[in-house]
Amino acid sequence: MLERLVPVRRSLRIILSRRLLATGVVTAALLAGPPAVQATELEIALSDEMVEGLVSTHTTRTGNQGVQFGGGALYNDDRDLLGTLFLQVTNRVDNRWQPVTFGVGTRVWGVSLDDADDNVFALAIGGSVGIGIPAQIPLALVFQGHVSPNITTSSDADRITEGMVRLEAEIIRGAHAFLGYRQFKVHSDEYRDVKIDDGFHVGIRLRF
Repeated sequence: MLERLVPVRRSLRIILSRRLLATGVVTAALLAGPPAVQATELEIALSDEMVEGLVSTHTTRTGNQGVQFGGGALYNDDRDLLGTLFLQVTNRVDNRWQPVTFGVGTRVWGVSLDDADDNVFALAIGGSVGIGIPAQIPLALVFQGHVSPNITTSSDADRITEGMVRLEAEIIRGAHAFLGYRQFKVHSDEYRDVKIDDGFHVGIRLRF
């Protein structure tokens, strides 16, 4: 009797093993999610007082979430130099604006101030809000702000603040033009506050 049950037990073990293996494969596939889609963006902003260039990589993991990271530099007519590294999580997917788009992230700034003869490094947090405007040419009104408090701002600077508003237009797929106003200021009790940027600018953003 026992000898007859042995083959049955072996068959049950094989069936259970195969089902567990299949369940594990499906679970791993669900956890991994869809493959990430990456794109590179180049952004150039210009005014009479400054020039800025940014390069970033935008990775889309799910249907409504993306991660953007990159860096760049800004140079103004006062011979101040600003370097930026940034990381942001956003629901802007495939470079298209939603009715309302949010972004939250952090920035690392390195600033060389010519007149103040000071070098400042800072860690800032902030975010952005974009409002899509239905039109024949897709438009968006974007608000952005970042701040580094005194505890994460080095040297004689007390804090750094950045605030910007920008109107963007998608001229063709993957090519945006924008007009904006930004104020980027280094605050200090040791010397007069320094405005790295304070005015209007125009620019383009290309996606590859």
